[in-house]
This record gives sequence, structure tokens and C-alpha cells, in this order.
Amino acid sequence: MPRFVRLFDAASETIAAFYDALRMGQTDRAMALWANEDFVSYIRPDGTRWDGLEQIRNGLTTQFAESVVLIDSLGTTEYDTVGTVVHTATEAMRAGNSDASRTTAQLIHTTYVLVHEQGDWRFAHIHSSPLPPQAVEQFSVTMHARSDGLH
Repeated sequence: MPRFVRLFDAASETIAAFYDALRMGQTDRAMALWANEDFVSYIRPDGTRWDGLEQIRNGLTTQFAESVVLIDSLGTTEYDTVGTVVHTATEAMRAGNSDASRTTAQLIHTTYVLVHEQGDWRFAHIHSSPLPPQAVEQFSVTMHARSDGLH
């Protein structure tokens, strides 16, 4: 019997692996998730832009020397095609040690663009930006009103 692959689930697994690499402060592991192209880019919530694999590697190495990054996904939307996935997420991001209770979260919106490369999903672009105060308030009200118990 043929085995059916859920191609787009793997894109979400790439994002989860990225969260884990950031949490563990593992530059090499995070870099293994990027497309092997110089066109890749990463715009961080503070507006810093890293273009190309070398800048991304250097930026992550510098980040991890200061602290790890903890990200919790709070809500996602995904658009997929045969060769590209655009995944948007509202996330709680904390920098610090692995003890999340001691750090303050910043709410951000992140767009992940992944391309299918040699059988795997790899990042082509990540763009994060902070939620403005009005959006934070609106998001908080929405989360408190959810029937699934998130509050």
C-alpha cells in the first residue's frame, strides 16, 4: 500500500524545529533549516535585517551569546502551494534563559516563507514585527473569550 506524505505538515515541523533551536541557542541547528541560497532574509522584531546565510548565522551567534530566544505560537494561519508555504503566526517572544517565568513576553506577528528544497521545507524569509499596543489589547480580549480555555 502506498504511503501518503502530508507535505505541508512538514513545513510546520520546520517552524517547530526553529523554535527549539532558538530555545536551545543552537546556531548550527537553526541554520540547517534555511534554504541554501543567498537570497534568504530574516527581519527581526526590532527591525534588524539580516540578508544571506552568513549574516543570519552571525546574527544568531551574537544573539545566542547574549541569551536564548523563547517563542510560543499563539495563533497561526497558513497558505500553501506545491512549492511554497506562507505561515503567519502571532507569537509570544521572550529573550533570556530557559526559565520563561522570569522573562517578559513581547507579542509579535511573524511571517514565515518556506520553500520546498531537496525534499525538505526550508526558510526563504522570516519577517517579525511587534504588535502595536491596540493590537495587543485586542488580542488579549480575543484570547480571554476563547472557548478552548486559553486565558
